[in-house]
Amino acid sequence: MLDDRDYMRRRPEPENTVRTGLKCVYALIAINVAAYIFMIGQQRTAIDMFWLSGDGIRNGMFWQPLSAMFMHASLSHIIFNMWGLYIFGGIVAPRLGGRAFLALYLVTGLLGNLVWLAAAWNSPAVLCGASGAVMAVTAAAAVMAPETPMLLLFIPFPIKLRTMAVVFFVLEIVLEITGRQPGVANLVHIVGFVGGYLFIKFFFRREMLWDPLAALGGRRGYRQPHGSNSNASASGWTYHRRPDREPDYGPNFSTGSNFGFNGTRVSQRELDYLLDKISRTGINSLTEQELQRLRQAREEMRRN
Repeated sequence: MLDDRDYMRRRPEPENTVRTGLKCVYALIAINVAAYIFMIGQQRTAIDMFWLSGDGIRNGMFWQPLSAMFMHASLSHIIFNMWGLYIFGGIVAPRLGGRAFLALYLVTGLLGNLVWLAAAWNSPAVLCGASGAVMAVTAAAAVMAPETPMLLLFIPFPIKLRTMAVVFFVLEIVLEITGRQPGVANLVHIVGFVGGYLFIKFFFRREMLWDPLAALGGRRGYRQPHGSNSNASASGWTYHRRPDREPDYGPNFSTGSNFGFNGTRVSQRELDYLLDKISRTGINSLTEQELQRLRQAREEMRRN
């Protein structure tokens, strides 16, 4: 049956994925902005009740690891985070869809806050901000679209997204170790980066085009996705490119106007071509003729 194919059962329609993903990004930005507006009028209450602290948890405010993700200390704080969410969320969310993107955002944000809480349990410090979740989205964008050019304010030329992510990650580690950035929870950023990478690696490996840890253990990279090419360097910085042309199924296989339209049974080679095309570009990319052959294949399988 066609439903036995993983991408026929699990992958949503591309248009639906894009729509729900972008809606989730915009909704998260709106919630963060609304929470900041609330905090302006109720700053003392917001800090005591919704920012994360060891004292707050000890006093039974167990919602703080979540609520702190939507609180921000200043206008520049929220602008920077929401701009990052908009830019990198716009890369990741259309590929994952709304539910998966929301899971990425919440799970990694909570993980970063909980790790910080464990490290600062006996400290009077308090924590707020969406930085951990935004860093996770940044890491996800880097492994899903590593070649995307990025133009940063302090660098006068475009750099690849994967390069930017590595620089940011190393910088966060240096700042955490040296303590040169007081008042900033670099530990949350580090956990967010790692969490975003692991989320894509374990749950959306098909979407992963670059694995920054591929060099560990002498490996060149993870198992190549079906139907894709790869350019691998000895350093382990492996980038997998999706094919920009249809796969070759043999010298006598045609994908032109007469594709499979001869009243014969659908061959396995023809079916593989159709399913691979759906996997890469979605079912809406099929022509009417190809859809007809796909329906015929389903009926033939049901009869058998």
